[in-house]
Amino acid sequence: MTVLAGVPVASGVAGQARFFGLPIYIWLALLVLLPNILLIVVSFMKSSGGIVQIDPTLANYSRLAGSKAFWVLILRTISTAAAAALLATIIAFPMAYYASRKLRNGRLIALFLVVIPLWISLLMRVFAWKIILGENGLLNSFLVSIGVLDQPSPAFLYTSFSVLLAFAYVSIPFVFVTTYSALERIPHNLIEAAEDSGANPWATFRHVIWPLARPGAAIGFVLAFLLCIGDYITPSMVGGLEGTMLGMVIASQFGLAGNWPYGAALAFVMMIAVSFILAAIVLLSRTPGVLMGEDDGGAPKSSRRQNAIARIRSAAAFAAFCLPYVFLYLPLLLIVIFSFNASPLQTFPLTGFTLDWYRDLLGNVPLRAALLRSLEVGVLVLIVSIACGTLFAIILAHGKLKGSRAIELLLAVPIAIPGVVLGITMVLACQLLRVPVGLPRIVIGHSSFVMPVIMMIVLARLRRLDPSLIEAAMDCGADRLRAFAYVLLPLIRGSIIGGALLGFTLSIDEVVITLFLTGVEPTLPVWVWNQMRFGFTPVVNTVFTAIGAVTLIAVILAQRFLGARA
Repeated sequence: MTVLAGVPVASGVAGQARFFGLPIYIWLALLVLLPNILLIVVSFMKSSGGIVQIDPTLANYSRLAGSKAFWVLILRTISTAAAAALLATIIAFPMAYYASRKLRNGRLIALFLVVIPLWISLLMRVFAWKIILGENGLLNSFLVSIGVLDQPSPAFLYTSFSVLLAFAYVSIPFVFVTTYSALERIPHNLIEAAEDSGANPWATFRHVIWPLARPGAAIGFVLAFLLCIGDYITPSMVGGLEGTMLGMVIASQFGLAGNWPYGAALAFVMMIAVSFILAAIVLLSRTPGVLMGEDDGGAPKSSRRQNAIARIRSAAAFAAFCLPYVFLYLPLLLIVIFSFNASPLQTFPLTGFTLDWYRDLLGNVPLRAALLRSLEVGVLVLIVSIACGTLFAIILAHGKLKGSRAIELLLAVPIAIPGVVLGITMVLACQLLRVPVGLPRIVIGHSSFVMPVIMMIVLARLRRLDPSLIEAAMDCGADRLRAFAYVLLPLIRGSIIGGALLGFTLSIDEVVITLFLTGVEPTLPVWVWNQMRFGFTPVVNTVFTAIGAVTLIAVILAQRFLGARA
């Protein structure tokens, strides 16, 4: 089809909407609609000897309705996930506020220091809390040494509180990033106008800052809630029987119990409950009006002359800002310490210094194979997700597809599905489509939630661009490919890179979904999980210490490079 110069790009794409929309429809059919339809269908079937029988029945739902244990479990799961998300928000919001509105230097490093823990395995970060809270752990050793306890207490680990603490810990980075982004975009002249009108700091926060930052905080809360409610790994590691969550029961139905229909019914009920909760959060977090401008917030310029009281307040605020970083990095510090500990036991007191575990790392073939497999999966997922996510974003922004908003929401459904449910739906779809076990299934499963992340980031950027830029390029004789390569791509390149980094982080550390999809060749998180279940080896500490060191060096170099560029 020939495109004439001077014809707007939107109308040109609209003429081929069906052709360009075909990949989106295929993705929706295979990775969104089919898995969830299969989940619903299987939930109405029977199981006999671990085999699903095509015999429609309501027995699974009748069993759930009459089970007091189920209602207690789902209420505990929802309340624990919501409480952890709320605690993470209470911790992360002041951090993000101080970093975005008060820091005049080092805001980028403050942001990266929150993100770095995401590069360290979730399993290792949670396992570090076992070292802190266990009978021979850091907390008990400290309390005994100062005389608070006569002997170590088992009351800190394998409780509902330990699950809540671990959930809040892993959720803080997600809440911080979304809240920081919302706060940074608030123009400072709005705050100055409120202050000029006589508003005190609390009134300014309540009537100006909080309404504009509330949607970002709500997104962070939702991400934390979804992360917690679909995670059955963390409760099994630090919760024990008192920390049993619904996700653990669902996973067991697709594992040892072998009752897929009952597990599917549990998963579907959880998904329905989560949908109602998310809808309520979205409605409550809406802010009327539109915030114009782009990234023009930031810390105000202040005079160097400050009285003693102001300096004390500033120092106290900075100290309070640093405390959550101590909370974030204490478990990581323990990983580093135990990577040099001579004893293979992860308990206090330490027995001596050694480099043997680093030497063993070089000769540990299964570990290196798992690490390489994780990198391979991450790269393949990025190739698929960047290509599809960018294409889908451009089509949704300029393609004039009918029902584009509904399509966008459907593509984002995997993000809103708890991890344990998404893993199950992917298993069902892969079984039906006869996708081989192992790498192909993992790549498909990870792409189902990484692609929407990249797509939404790029789409948000596209909607803030002036469409006349593309039209001007077309008017000057550029074809669609040249207009994309020389005009559109440079404008969205930063969003693509940012989405790719976030997507790679999500893929490389994913364990809940991967456990359902992996075969006999595990990724690094699955390998670590197996080690923790069947015999932990301290060489794992060395792997994540090395990853953390490389990440930290990269952040420092990026800070210096970006500072020089600025």
